Amino acid sequence: MGSPVSATTDPRSALGVPSAMRWWRGTVWFVKGVLGESAYEGYLAHHTRSGSPDEPMTKKQYWRARTDHQERSPQSRCC
Repeated sequence: MGSPVSATTDPRSALGVPSAMRWWRGTVWFVKGVLGESAYEGYLAHHTRSGSPDEPMTKKQYWRARTDHQERSPQSRCC
């Protein structure tokens, strides 16, 4: 009866690479959310889900419309 074999045979698991990759992806996701970079991606996802027959706005059009909306209806925000 030999010693028990580890369930993971991938040597990267011992180094914590998968958890480090998850941490990095989560950090990137968080920073994009804080900076607003993911807003356009969210707009595209919403546009697709809604089934609108219109073409989605370009990234430039989206940010212009978003900025215009914020200027017309100010809300409390940090900047």
